[in-house]
Amino acid sequence: MDKHVLDDPDTIADRSTRVLQLADGRRIGYAEYGAPDGHPVVVLHGTPGSRTLFASTTDVARKMGFRIVAPDRTGYGLSDYHRHDTLTDTAYDIQALANGLGINRFFLVGFSGGGPHALAAALLMKDRIQQVALISPVGLVGEAEHVSMTSLQHFIFSYLGHSQMAARAYFHGVRAMIEWVPHSAELLVTQYATATDRAILDQYGLRHSLGASMREGLSRSVEGAVQDLRLYCGPWGLALDKLQTPVSIWQGSDDTIVPPQAAYRLADVLPNCRLEVLEGMGHYWLFGSFERILDRIRTKPPRRNRATRAAS
Repeated sequence: MDKHVLDDPDTIADRSTRVLQLADGRRIGYAEYGAPDGHPVVVLHGTPGSRTLFASTTDVARKMGFRIVAPDRTGYGLSDYHRHDTLTDTAYDIQALANGLGINRFFLVGFSGGGPHALAAALLMKDRIQQVALISPVGLVGEAEHVSMTSLQHFIFSYLGHSQMAARAYFHGVRAMIEWVPHSAELLVTQYATATDRAILDQYGLRHSLGASMREGLSRSVEGAVQDLRLYCGPWGLALDKLQTPVSIWQGSDDTIVPPQAAYRLADVLPNCRLEVLEGMGHYWLFGSFERILDRIRTKPPRRNRATRAAS
């Protein structure tokens, strides 16, 4: 069976660098933020990213009584790489983490590239996940003929997503730049961000945090990021129309990182989904509004599919 959290003080410096070892010897790294005894919320980072992405949420989560559990997906940060052939396969890692930590019922949050993995986990653990929140998610990008994309989004989701060799070369280049050029991670995070994104990142001092999360995620390997693109840029193989777990999607109308239309199509497919479009917002609005997310998931959303459009 999977082992509990390792207690080696040289391995676990604090709540942000913890490791669960699975029965097969593979390690899953994770961080915890907020209230240690609070209601658990498992949060999944983007592509590329790591468990440290959610460090800024610790104060609001503690205040609201939530325990944030943020794993590194396979191949990122402290987590060993393991090839998964389907998105469903990745859901077993989340299940193993929850089992290892003794978590039965929990909320699940997927940010950006964590969105498809969150939905796969919700289908696998339908009786354990109370609600799913998807924030600026990677939607159904494999349906490129039906989704309007910018040239950058086409490069990522249509080109890199269908060539592991190109994706690996790209992320190796990103990794080398981060290692050798000071502050390059921060520049990469904001290079294509909207003006509203930059204002949020500057206001909350988050440029460095997002850059550090990217740096940590790619520190040992680029294979996690390569695998992410391979899995969600093709057919997902998920019975999304059968998912009855309540899902809330928040999507900025001006997102330049992921195509908003792919998120809108995702909301149409999910039978119990509430879509909220944030007019004029980009990709990173979450980091100024995490309290809004937690407030939503602790109240049961309506069991119907509807879209709302909201100002920032």
